[in-house]
Amino acid sequence: MNRAYRVEAARAADIPAIAALFTVSFAASVLHHCGRLPAPQAMQDVFALVYEAEPAAAIVARAGDEVVGYCFAPTALPRLWLRAVTGGHVFKWAWRWLTGRYGFGLHPVKVILLNKLAFLRSAAAPTKAASARILSIAVAPSWRGRGLARAMMAAALAYFRDRKAARVRLEVRPDNAPAIRVYEDCGFAAAGFTHDSQGPWLIMMKEMGRDHV
Repeated sequence: MNRAYRVEAARAADIPAIAALFTVSFAASVLHHCGRLPAPQAMQDVFALVYEAEPAAAIVARAGDEVVGYCFAPTALPRLWLRAVTGGHVFKWAWRWLTGRYGFGLHPVKVILLNKLAFLRSAAAPTKAASARILSIAVAPSWRGRGLARAMMAAALAYFRDRKAARVRLEVRPDNAPAIRVYEDCGFAAAGFTHDSQGPWLIMMKEMGRDHV
């Protein structure tokens, strides 16, 4: 049945559903990093930070009351990392990890930190630097192939235009052909590679001054 959906601004109350959708959509990556599926609190805390840093950058696709897709499109990624410290998130995460509320040990923390450092190094190159990002986007499995990703990307690009973002960056696995087609149709072009412990990421960039979407 082709139920209708709508794309709109996310609400703070959507964070648990977004975190659950991330875990389902990227289960292989979560298992690689954590060794097991972490407690729901872990992903919820990460997305709570992303939402708090720039609430207007959080977009969802909703069918009735159900979140069936999400996109986080921050215009100032450094603000997110600053918020992690100044908002006390780092200390909260450390406490919850040490007290076992996340359900994983030390090794996943090392893997995550090393991977983040690799991304920061790739972002430092002038030709690949961009504060505006498509940070994370996912669609519920039963809703894929219905245009939700394109609709959320269109909403994100409209947000970037309103905020006068000059350049937007995203990363995608090179073998994710359906996602790459969507990004190319939205005006993104390949701009090199970065790597983490799971393998290569294709970096894609969009110059908003050339935006005709």
